[in-house]
Amino acid sequence: MLTSFVILMIIWDEAPMAKRQTIETVDRSFKDIMDIDKPFGGKVMVVEGDYRQVLPVVPKSTRAEIVNASLVKSYLWPLIEKIQFTRNMRVRTDPTFSEFLLRVGNGDKPIIRDNLILLPEQLTVKHSGDGIPEESIIKEIFPNLQENVATTKYVTERAILASRNDHVDKLNDKLISMFPRESKIFNIFDSLEDDTNNYYQEEYLNALTPNGLLPHRLELKENAPIMMLRNLDPSSGLCNGTRMICRGFSQNVLHAEISSGTITPYTYMAIVTQIINSLHIVDTNNITLLQISGLEDIGTPMQT
Repeated sequence: MLTSFVILMIIWDEAPMAKRQTIETVDRSFKDIMDIDKPFGGKVMVVEGDYRQVLPVVPKSTRAEIVNASLVKSYLWPLIEKIQFTRNMRVRTDPTFSEFLLRVGNGDKPIIRDNLILLPEQLTVKHSGDGIPEESIIKEIFPNLQENVATTKYVTERAILASRNDHVDKLNDKLISMFPRESKIFNIFDSLEDDTNNYYQEEYLNALTPNGLLPHRLELKENAPIMMLRNLDPSSGLCNGTRMICRGFSQNVLHAEISSGTITPYTYMAIVTQIINSLHIVDTNNITLLQISGLEDIGTPMQT
């Protein structure tokens, strides 16, 4: 038996990140479905987001092309009623940082050169000069790592944000090497369908790192943070984005403990052969995917 629903309002979160062509396609689709020549077929559409943050991603484009792809250049923009929020609730306890964010977003922060902004001294971690630069930020965000590595609260309250996947891999490798005990390396078996002539060698496939897929080589140690990338059992907390702690492993089994959310601290086992063949299930702590709310210490490497 089919049940009909009446949709009164649609909320589109992070609309500034969506290309205007996508939003315009939804507008035309609703007009066709409702057979009403009004924006979004007469439905109330609430688009929300902050234009001070990330605009639509247009690969290898100019600044003008990125702006042209944003919602402000759409024929829908003059028809939208604008409501502006003035208070940042996430940083309300730190008015100095809140004002700094507003100045950067509004373009009021002085530029040094080449569109570079001078960060306040209290937001920077200076490189000591010994070792690689990443070591300085690791020591700042993860102090006394060896002594606190088994503490779930210590690991889950800290994160290093990175802007590029290769930076993430480099930081992961460095952090894993700092964990005590021996590591376990898992290799993915890459293959290509319908490649009957074997044009693409396995070594070439192993070298590829496309978005959404794991690297060929995954190195883990006990107490290392990992993340689930598929919805295996949402009712039990095993879903995309679930942060876990690797409590142990054997040849074909991972022992992982959920470290965040309400379903803690249950421990689950995963068959490694299934994880490897599916290419998607578990990744080392790819902190570029994490929301930063609730974290005590956060850092990000800056390259000039």
